[in-house]
Amino acid sequence: NSAGSENPSDVFRFLVEERVQCCQSRRVRYTQRVDYCIQLPAPIEAATNREELLTYESKRKEAEENMRAPPEPVRARIPFTACLQAFTEPENVPDFWSSALQAKSAGVKTSRFASFPEYLIVQIKKFTFGVDWVPKKLDLAIDVPDFLDLSRLRATGLQSGEEELPDLMPPIVLPEDTRDNSMSSTDSPEIDEAAVMQLAEMGFPLEACRKAVYYTGNMGPEMAFNWIIAHMEEPDFAEPLTLPSMLDPGPSTSESPVGAAPLGNSPPEESIAILTSMGFPRSHSINALKATNNNLERALDWIFTHPEEEESDALSDMADTEPNDITFSNANSHSDSTLSPDRDASGPRVKDGPGRYELFAFISHMGASTMSGHYVCHIKKEGRWVIYNDHKVCLSERPPKDLGYIYFYHRLSSS
Repeated sequence: NSAGSENPSDVFRFLVEERVQCCQSRRVRYTQRVDYCIQLPAPIEAATNREELLTYESKRKEAEENMRAPPEPVRARIPFTACLQAFTEPENVPDFWSSALQAKSAGVKTSRFASFPEYLIVQIKKFTFGVDWVPKKLDLAIDVPDFLDLSRLRATGLQSGEEELPDLMPPIVLPEDTRDNSMSSTDSPEIDEAAVMQLAEMGFPLEACRKAVYYTGNMGPEMAFNWIIAHMEEPDFAEPLTLPSMLDPGPSTSESPVGAAPLGNSPPEESIAILTSMGFPRSHSINALKATNNNLERALDWIFTHPEEEESDALSDMADTEPNDITFSNANSHSDSTLSPDRDASGPRVKDGPGRYELFAFISHMGASTMSGHYVCHIKKEGRWVIYNDHKVCLSERPPKDLGYIYFYHRLSSS
């Protein structure tokens, strides 16, 4: 998109409210994060043809032991409501530190929608890992609805009678030998494996996901995803992560982590590429990085708080003009219909509206393996489904909506 125009990704952006509760003290903490896609688990245990699946698995093992041809595969049929239920159920928080107890404790987290986007992207977690950590694709059929109402999943915030956890940070534990620790961290860099797995579940090569998380300074899957998009055409994209030795004079600009600050405060190309891939002008990205000593997270805040003068008029029109939409800034709701250049907008703008949607497109992965096959797209045009398969475009009489991987919904008007 051209400089000053609205970022196309704005229509997908929404806020997720995460509620974490200490199981021992019963105190809670509410936080909000920005997201662009809802990822739904596919609980095999909720399959409506579970008996058929168990019979198939028994026959498959028997055929494997007797070196016979395997039986015809059976596809698991999972209700969409079960996927949605799995998304909303509380999940355990590993290594949870309770600020109320000043110690580690059991914690559970639940997620709800703090806002609903204009266009909702729903991804079914069909790509996973086996016990041997080899990526595999689950053979699933899910009855995805044409109309979706998520109103009951709207976040409510702190409730009456709930007590918040104190705003305290866990104590800093210093290593016994800093020298040994620095050496080991060079040999084995700290990488957010949860973010790596989340990206790998989207179908990207595991090593590419590790590099993406590392080079974006463990700043989360969203930043790593942007790195992947900017580098996926490179020949060494799926090659293992290699780091320079401690004896090397220093990493080059392209190999240095995003959070590092090269000499002369010259922004690394990695950081510039990530910001420009998010739709920001290159010159604006460079100025933001220079102003924040090449700190990518602070540079993002700087961009939103220091719009270029020539973009001021365009920024005033970024808010949605539909009467049913509310625009959020800094994760706090307000009803302003425009963004003044003088207003402190330190966070991305989020549009809100009713949580009722209609399916208008979906993407399917053709193939049994995560490492092969290709993607096709179905789009609803004038009430009819059209399939887009490479260079072939034609009407689809029976669109396989139950076999999709990513689904696209648009919000219904309140009228």
